[in-house]
Amino acid sequence: MIIDLRSDTVTKPTPAMRRAMAEAEVGDDVYGEDPTVNRLEQRAAEIAGKEAALFVPTGTMGNTIAVKLHTEHGQEVICEARGHVLNYELAMMAWFSGCVARPIFAQSGILRWEQIRPEIRPLGPHWAPTGLIEIENTHNMAGGTVYPLDVIREIADGAHELGLKVHMDGARVFNAAEALGRPVREIVAPVDTVMFCLSKALGAPVGSMLAGRAVQRHQCPRDAHCHALRRGSCRLPAGAGGDRAGGGRRYGTRARRLSYTYLPE
Repeated sequence: MIIDLRSDTVTKPTPAMRRAMAEAEVGDDVYGEDPTVNRLEQRAAEIAGKEAALFVPTGTMGNTIAVKLHTEHGQEVICEARGHVLNYELAMMAWFSGCVARPIFAQSGILRWEQIRPEIRPLGPHWAPTGLIEIENTHNMAGGTVYPLDVIREIADGAHELGLKVHMDGARVFNAAEALGRPVREIVAPVDTVMFCLSKALGAPVGSMLAGRAVQRHQCPRDAHCHALRRGSCRLPAGAGGDRAGGGRRYGTRARRLSYTYLPE
């Protein structure tokens, strides 16, 4: 028996997942008539405690959509210096959204409001104004550090007071939930949008979810930004079927086994 610890993404679908993919009920996703995708999105929104959720093939796509929804061209996105959204997403922040990063180094990867506040820039004649604050929970390149709940709340409260949105790259937020002993919906409640991966800790073969009010159909038309970016990227029902089969199980045991999370002092 070989135990592969290179990544929590090298897992393979179970027979039940493969069966679910093969037998998935399908429909036209453009018209919102794919029942498998619709059920998955509804369940993801419920788990996250958000108004709506969107199924996408990758976490990078989910983060890209979130940045686009919350910003305008020529704005800055505040993020941690080692964050995935800055270093491992093909410069999509600039390429797709026309934004630049304002990276802040945090020793444990956990940004705090006292670090963020001085870096927020208003509209001015010589610089890009701040458009979004992004946090990563758990923070992969900082060793899987977990944001304390009070830190998330303080960042979100400060941002909202200034009219700014907060997006959480929660690719491994289920690991954070296990480490904190708190439900995902409580962890992500203060932020405006959250992306989480179904293929990390949950054991599904592919896919990520983007959840939040901003992805509701009437605010994010299917032929614009998020839905247009998603369409044609993969055969949605096949992935969604496996994700429902895998993600429907309790995630705790798997999160404990695969997580490298720890709480910063």
